[in-house]
Amino acid sequence: MEAVDLSSGEGLTLLHGAGARGDLWQLQVLAFPQAQTPDLAGRDGMGTPTSIAGHIDALRPVLHGAIVLAGHSLGGAIALQYALGRPAGLRGLILIGTGARFPDAEEWPGQPLEEAATLAALTDRSFGPAAAPRLRAKSLALLRALNPRVIRADFQAAAGFDARNRLGGMLLPALVITGSEDRMVEPREAEFLSAHLPRAELVAIEGAGHMVMLEQPHAVNQAIRHFLLQLTD
Repeated sequence: MEAVDLSSGEGLTLLHGAGARGDLWQLQVLAFPQAQTPDLAGRDGMGTPTSIAGHIDALRPVLHGAIVLAGHSLGGAIALQYALGRPAGLRGLILIGTGARFPDAEEWPGQPLEEAATLAALTDRSFGPAAAPRLRAKSLALLRALNPRVIRADFQAAAGFDARNRLGGMLLPALVITGSEDRMVEPREAEFLSAHLPRAELVAIEGAGHMVMLEQPHAVNQAIRHFLLQLTD
């Protein structure tokens, strides 16, 4: 990787998940200050994709510049599907709280996402039992700030994703990170990913939930740094 300092986050693009924005990665940006953290489409009030392919089309200018592509949950699905297309220049993939499918995503588009109780339940399910109350409160505030139509479209995109039969075609090195207490995308989904991606490494972070990069940022950043160093060897 000539003239690229991966250790600083140069060439690293981080894609957030459903019901979030790019600033979800603020604790990773502290460790990798040159990383790119774009918002997924729809946060600017324009049209929101309801498919992974639609998100890739909207993000294509950003994705083309990625050397290592990381994604959380829905963002991981976008990263994985993009990588399966074998784009030139992409050399590694990091999948956090992600599966080859999202079996639980179908329940959310039909929920009343305008109601405070629904958003509170979604927030509660996103964190492990040991997560700090301030993290839950901040996540809930971010959800409330988004248009419910954006959240619903995000979950529709996730519900339609299934890459289980294509994983063998992803030949890039991959890091798969899961929280042991993830109730949104259960650890078994990450285990399936790591078992079927030809060059994958699985890191399970004990006690963390779906928002593992917020709950245990040091452990996540350490795993990312180790992976990036391996890519430079």
